[in-house]
Amino acid sequence: MPVSRWSGYLRSRGAGPIAPQVEFLDVEAYDGLADDWAWLEARSDGSPFTSWTWVSTWLRCLPDGVRPVACRVHDAEGLLALGLLVRTPERSLLRLFGAQSLYLLETGDPGIDEVTPEYVGLLLRRGHERAGYAAFFEAVATRCRSWRRIQVSATAHAELIQRALPEGLRAYCIAERPAYHVDLAAIRASGRDYLQHLSKKARANLAQVRRAYGALGPLRVEEAGDSGRAIEWLGELRILHERRWESRGQPGSFASPFFRAFHERMLRDHAASGFARLLRVTAGDLVVGYLYAFHWRGGCYYYNSGFNYGALPRYDSPGIAAVHAVVEHGLGQGWDLFEFLAGDQDYKRRLSTGATRMHWIDVRRAGVRLALEGAVTRLLARRSLGTPLAETLVA
Repeated sequence: MPVSRWSGYLRSRGAGPIAPQVEFLDVEAYDGLADDWAWLEARSDGSPFTSWTWVSTWLRCLPDGVRPVACRVHDAEGLLALGLLVRTPERSLLRLFGAQSLYLLETGDPGIDEVTPEYVGLLLRRGHERAGYAAFFEAVATRCRSWRRIQVSATAHAELIQRALPEGLRAYCIAERPAYHVDLAAIRASGRDYLQHLSKKARANLAQVRRAYGALGPLRVEEAGDSGRAIEWLGELRILHERRWESRGQPGSFASPFFRAFHERMLRDHAASGFARLLRVTAGDLVVGYLYAFHWRGGCYYYNSGFNYGALPRYDSPGIAAVHAVVEHGLGQGWDLFEFLAGDQDYKRRLSTGATRMHWIDVRRAGVRLALEGAVTRLLARRSLGTPLAETLVA
């Protein structure tokens, strides 16, 4: 059994075993992590962002100073839950309320966290999700010292987290956003085409946009297929992406060196398998745009894009044209889902057939220290601690 270098951070477990068993292991010393993750992934609902493909790429790209710790939970049936935590020192006055924040599949460094995983959470054995979270939170609450909060970003596990919290912990919702999707399997089963599932207004707007681009030639979707072409197209996507964001006075995702290195490695290692895909949409000789997506268990998770704005004098909506073309492409390819990921942009609402809710959650210790921190954050004109998660879920 690997010995965790968190030993100084953990309290004694006391006499007698607990069930389920929880261990904290340094990733560097956890020789069986890949095998354990693969075993549990096959028995978990998960997401592309909790897949070993994503997680292993993230681990390989992290700088030397960032050392995640694995939380491994198991019961009599085997592995119950796995998660990767990064312990980051607090540098502001908030360190008075705890020396560290614990981040799940993130680091607390904005440049590194620009890769923005979504559907974040523990990897959990199907049918035992609440037990996995309950064991995790109980272990962190009773065995880990000096932490201020546990941050879980962009998660669909809000209800699980709320139900699993032990008595001494409280969860707060920092942000909440919809994650729109197109249920391609349901559309296929309905016998109606995609457009019939959209509102009348959305259909009319889409018809105008498609006619405008169609005048240049039929809209066509191509997939890069191999890593070399995918990386080349990522470079072209970046040019369009940065042009759009810089026109708004913002740098865009590619300003982060970690973001660039991570996705170049992702495409180099996983484009050939089809997990990471670059799609190009054209209308005649015009490149309308590029979409970057992850494919997971029949679903296409639309992650990033670069669209060619300014090419048309009217109905210049390359994003709508390109996304619609890719959705139709997915229907033909047999995909089950097109996932827009988090965000309340108008085009996502118009082109979707449903949505789930994403929550950004901080878990904190209950008690006087929490009340004092709330008062200090308000005094310093910082954001509040958030809304109690239980209130958010019933709203």
